[in-house]
Amino acid sequence: MEILQAIGHWTWYLVWSVLLLAASLLVYVGLGGTLVILGLATLHAVITGFDPIGWRLLAILLGLLLLGEAIDFILSTFYAVGRGASAPGAVGAYIGGFAGALALAGLMPIIGAVIGSFLGAFVGGVLGEWWRQRRVEPSLRIGTHAFYGRVLAMLAKHAVGLVMVFLILRATFPGA
Repeated sequence: MEILQAIGHWTWYLVWSVLLLAASLLVYVGLGGTLVILGLATLHAVITGFDPIGWRLLAILLGLLLLGEAIDFILSTFYAVGRGASAPGAVGAYIGGFAGALALAGLMPIIGAVIGSFLGAFVGGVLGEWWRQRRVEPSLRIGTHAFYGRVLAMLAKHAVGLVMVFLILRATFPGA
């Protein structure tokens, strides 16, 4: 009977691991992957009476979530600025990334948000810079940097999400 319980614990842990890893991928589709991870950890804590996930770990996860959001905002907004974008170019890239994700998410569920975010950042950066300079080459260069900034922001936020997943899996490891 103990072997069946052990198999059950490991099966649950495998399902739990896949669920958390899948949640971390939601970062790429603009659905708040780190927030979903925190929500799953909180649900686990409530169901299990805050053992093994307690308030301390939930606070750390919340801090990581906020860190991920800050990194996302900074890279999405200021990466292009560091490469010479003006304020209109940076604002255009940020708004364009958000608008593009919303627009294409409706046309192509899941992957549309990713593509829209990247393309929107590029187009927004180009339009913002064009509005200021009225020159094609610098506008395209800033749009390209806005695109790269958006890609880096998503990768960094996913890395933060993976740290969150690791901490949760370490805390919930069977037999730990």
